[in-house]
Amino acid sequence: MQINWPQGIDTTIFLQQYWQQKPLLIKQAFPGFESPIDENELAGLTLDSDANSRYMECVDGHEWRMTHGPFADDFYDGVSGNQWSILVSDVEKLLPDFRRYLEPFRFIPDWRIDDLMISYAPVGGSVGAHVDQYDVFLLQAAGQREWQIETTPRQRAGESANASISLLADFKSDNTMQLEAGDMLYLPPQFAHHGIAKADPCMTWSIGFRAPSVDEMLPSVISYLLEGIPQPARFTDAKRNEIDTPGLIDEQDLQGLRSLIRQACQTDDKQLDIAIGRYLTESLNTEPQEEKHTKWKALPPTLHANSTCTFAYQIIDKEAVLFANGEAYPVTVSLAKALCNDRKIDSKQIPEEDKDTVLSLYNRHALAGDNDL
Repeated sequence: MQINWPQGIDTTIFLQQYWQQKPLLIKQAFPGFESPIDENELAGLTLDSDANSRYMECVDGHEWRMTHGPFADDFYDGVSGNQWSILVSDVEKLLPDFRRYLEPFRFIPDWRIDDLMISYAPVGGSVGAHVDQYDVFLLQAAGQREWQIETTPRQRAGESANASISLLADFKSDNTMQLEAGDMLYLPPQFAHHGIAKADPCMTWSIGFRAPSVDEMLPSVISYLLEGIPQPARFTDAKRNEIDTPGLIDEQDLQGLRSLIRQACQTDDKQLDIAIGRYLTESLNTEPQEEKHTKWKALPPTLHANSTCTFAYQIIDKEAVLFANGEAYPVTVSLAKALCNDRKIDSKQIPEEDKDTVLSLYNRHALAGDNDL
């Protein structure tokens, strides 16, 4: 699969003129596209305890409610009307075969690709007007959907129609687009949009892109940096002067505390880069699998990157550092490129110095054989 760009646009032009700048409608981005999953199968996924699923409903024409899955087998027996939608995120992690649908978007680094979300709505259904903080490609997989968008990015979120779901009460569309199966709409961050199902079955695939904020990164990055401090420094105040204001944090103490924090935060680019790489590949799986104890001779002939795992690498001082599930591994450049760019390796061609790392990755479920997928 590859994106069928509009006439006069290619990947380079898209990145220079549209990416994070303005919306783009791509008619028949994937000509003849047929969804490999239907609305009943999608609803079935919302019953799965491993799925990240939601049900959104508009009650009385104005009040929005969101319910998180997994849902009971009889959940949909009580669903009526058409003012509702179901959404399943991280589909490519839940169903590994769906990762191939992310391949056309790998002109953006893998660490930036967040997930594939699939939504379904009956005719007239929606999830309400909202703003995303990240780039998204909205691929119409089945049926028709009307997208109403604001063609000017918002500088602030605007008035919310629902405090818990962050929907917009002050949405004012100035452009409307009709998408059919195979059409795709690209939206940068901060462009408000509202999608309404026009023909059943209306299924939309959202390829979302990760954009970490400082407050999200700092806790993990600092935690990783602290791991490298053999014995953390501690505040000391030998031979201090007697005071008569015990409630005051005075300037002398503040100087000592500021110095302590600044010294802890001082790091070179290499240490900081490794901490960032670990953060960007942290596993979203909150329930780690039990480590296996496979021996080298029992490794499958072909190893694939686990669909739940983000792989990335850096070249530091002409040597490679591989990142997987929030861990850093020094490896050969050839292994790093194969695992991260191709997401598979031949176990018989692995350099001797990489074998311990590969075996560790397999036993920690970051790598899998054909029979493990």
